[in-house]
Amino acid sequence: MYKTLMVGLVACAAITLFADISLDGSWEFRFEEGKSAEEAFAADFAATDTMTVPGCFDMMPKWLMKKGTGLYRRTFELDRDISAAWLVVDGAGLRAKFRLDGRDIGVDELPWSRVELATGPLKAGRHVIEAAVDNRIDIRTNRLFFPRYDFYSFGGFFHGLSLSFDNRRLRVRTRDFQQGLVEIEAVNFPKGDFDATLVFDGAAKVAAAFKSGRATVRVPDFRLWSPESPNLHTVAVDGCTARFGVREIRVDGTRLLLNGKPLFLKGANRHESHPDQGAATSEELMLRDIQLLKSIGGNFIRGAHYPQAQRFLDLCDENGVLVWEESLGWGNLATEMDREVADPVFRRLQVEQTRLMVGNSFNHPSVILFGFLNECQSSEPEVKSLVEELAAAIRAEDSGRLVTFAVNRLPNGVPGQEEDISAGCCDVVSFNTYPGWIDRSDGPGGAEELARLVKSGPYGVDTIVDCFERRYPGKPILISEMGTCGIYGKRDPAGGAWSEEFQAEYFDDVLAAALTNPRLCGVTLWQFCDARSYHRRGSVRVKPLSANLAGIFDGYRRPKLAAEVVRKKFSGKN
Repeated sequence: MYKTLMVGLVACAAITLFADISLDGSWEFRFEEGKSAEEAFAADFAATDTMTVPGCFDMMPKWLMKKGTGLYRRTFELDRDISAAWLVVDGAGLRAKFRLDGRDIGVDELPWSRVELATGPLKAGRHVIEAAVDNRIDIRTNRLFFPRYDFYSFGGFFHGLSLSFDNRRLRVRTRDFQQGLVEIEAVNFPKGDFDATLVFDGAAKVAAAFKSGRATVRVPDFRLWSPESPNLHTVAVDGCTARFGVREIRVDGTRLLLNGKPLFLKGANRHESHPDQGAATSEELMLRDIQLLKSIGGNFIRGAHYPQAQRFLDLCDENGVLVWEESLGWGNLATEMDREVADPVFRRLQVEQTRLMVGNSFNHPSVILFGFLNECQSSEPEVKSLVEELAAAIRAEDSGRLVTFAVNRLPNGVPGQEEDISAGCCDVVSFNTYPGWIDRSDGPGGAEELARLVKSGPYGVDTIVDCFERRYPGKPILISEMGTCGIYGKRDPAGGAWSEEFQAEYFDDVLAAALTNPRLCGVTLWQFCDARSYHRRGSVRVKPLSANLAGIFDGYRRPKLAAEVVRKKFSGKN
């Protein structure tokens, strides 16, 4: 039997709308190992199992670490005809194809992104929705995830599915944080000029004259949003509501200013990963991660390396954690970006997912940086052109965020080394470096040698800051990745590599160098928690247990020795 969901109606101000329908829960399921979505999606497939939404099918015991296509099916019922609906996919991996009542309604080609697919009008009665989700790493069908990416390609629906019957949005831009002036943009409303009554925080009413879909008003009794005081407001018009914060992030020379005050970022890179849940992390786990970050003195998370779940950003808004959000990419090469040589689909999808990320996260005050293409081959003109195109796409949305991306090529003029030529278009220059761990040295050596490598070696903090300051003077500089691995529970008084003691020593050296360098605007440690990576691929020397083990916490969020080191260092830095 198909699983069925009954639906009712709700009344909203000025118009009558269906409430969104949650499609979460148990679905009929079948797994086709090794097959693409097109190969597996029979006209009427025979289900053999059940699978939950949200959930990663390749984390379940029956299909653990298997690659192929998961086939999903369930039903829902409407008690009256509707003129339009949208299927909301809140993050999927890696590629999903959908049918509604036997007809194709679209393909989600953007892993981890929140995507909406129009269904068209729907009649009253029962409807059957089906999905085929392909988690194979195959660039013939998925142009955004490549085999070398250093994180696992989970399969399934990460944060649920729903049907929405209203695609209107309100975008809120802070225009003057001192006066509480915001611009409200009405997206997908009737075009043209119109008058409306805005309702702030469920009570205060403000008359607004929209010109070309935009109106500027003062928020009644506004309160600024900041990590110390994460104040949030709501605004509603004709049944459409948005939550937002009044705040400003900007660059002042080499400094970051939040609401006019200097800001230093103390953070960690976070993968959406758990040993049991995979990328379908629960809301409870998201909140746990935020509280753990704050417990070690952090105020900043870099969402590595894909768009973040909207509920996670909600929690960051509510708990005062700053966020760098970036579109999917990792170590991409010039040959993948050249318009003439590479498949142009890669470039198109990079721009599409980046614009979508900005639109989805527009009203989250926690998000202060937008990025893309982590560790791309930024030494090449083809890459530079895409970097500039993505930066322009972000700025065109006028979201009030800064633009950056994580660079791992140095503009130092050393013969035989690739030099970065692409970071000049960024508002903030960010770099990844692993001196004494992943570099061209012979290893960390003794304690004094490791401290020297981290601070002033060829890939050390001071050396890299000097390089970027000479090439791109007058810009804020941020360490976007720096860290090392330590296996939870592996203790060694001698501080051997991979021990908790070695990792704690390394993080102590990193923060001693980073927190005392006056030219840095922040440091983002690699990484918050251990995360699954290559599964029986790549070098076993660098990925024991098929995981990236550089977490301050392990995959189950148990603290390593490094957590106390980070807490002491971060707590001592204003």
